[in-house]
Amino acid sequence: MDFGTYARFFLGVPLLLVAEQVVGPRLRSAGLQFVEGGFVCPADYPAFDRAIARSAKWRESVWAELIIVTVAMTGAWLFTAETLTGGEIASWRSPNSPDSPFGISLTALWYRLVAVPILQFFWYRWLWRLLVWTSFLWSISQLKLNLIGTHADQAGGLGFLGTAHSSLGLFAFALSSVLSAEAAFLVVFQHAAIESFQIPFVIVLLFVELMFLGPLLFFTPILVRTRLAWLRDYSLLVTRYNRTFHEKWILGKPAAEASLLGSADIQSLADLGSSFEYLRGMKAVPFSLRSIIQLALMASLPGLPLILLVVPVRQIIELLSKAVF
Repeated sequence: MDFGTYARFFLGVPLLLVAEQVVGPRLRSAGLQFVEGGFVCPADYPAFDRAIARSAKWRESVWAELIIVTVAMTGAWLFTAETLTGGEIASWRSPNSPDSPFGISLTALWYRLVAVPILQFFWYRWLWRLLVWTSFLWSISQLKLNLIGTHADQAGGLGFLGTAHSSLGLFAFALSSVLSAEAAFLVVFQHAAIESFQIPFVIVLLFVELMFLGPLLFFTPILVRTRLAWLRDYSLLVTRYNRTFHEKWILGKPAAEASLLGSADIQSLADLGSSFEYLRGMKAVPFSLRSIIQLALMASLPGLPLILLVVPVRQIIELLSKAVF
């Protein structure tokens, strides 16, 4: 009847393994897109190569793996729900069993010596990889990137980073599943009030957003500088174009800069206006509101079953039917 254990090993571990095939390739592809998209200037190729080599070295570090194994083994005894909350969540997890002939629970020993260390190893290893990825992003953000102010993603062309980080919602879902299962155990067997989990739930949402989207804020300074520089250049271009357009079509004078107008003057004027609007709407972060909502949903979905513990399904259906009809 320990919901948290099922969430850990039937949801948590599989999702961490799935992340190897989902999150890893997306982050690698995003890293290569800096060069494929022409955002890294040729003069900075050596620095970019050094950042990749350093990240690969850290990611495959044997010392890092050994430290993670050590932390996972000790964390199974020190960093558990019981030790962090100061209370007993499920009695079967305690190695001390008065009902056993030797006073030791073999089930709890397996849980502490094998099962939990495996789970924590996968989790800490992914935390290390995300830390390495964050270091890589910091190194790239210090380069003189060749951003496009009028890019359709309104992030200077770096919108692919927000898309890649949306895949990190897998970790948010896994973490929230375990926490929601622990909360469900407390609600069912220890009669805890579901309202008492409101603040922890908000904290988890903020933690998820900051952890998975926070590293992208490294690019905020260069995005702001790019927007201001391009706005200045485009403002001058629009001024010259509009003045030339006015002289030709309104005043009937020979245009001072006829080459600037092109062949389809009206269409060129409209296209220039559209580009300027894209530039004015350029964001200071390389992710959209959609990415924020996606991560919030992934972190919130595992908590929805908690509502069923305190609100009858029939009542929920009635409320939904009233809202729809």
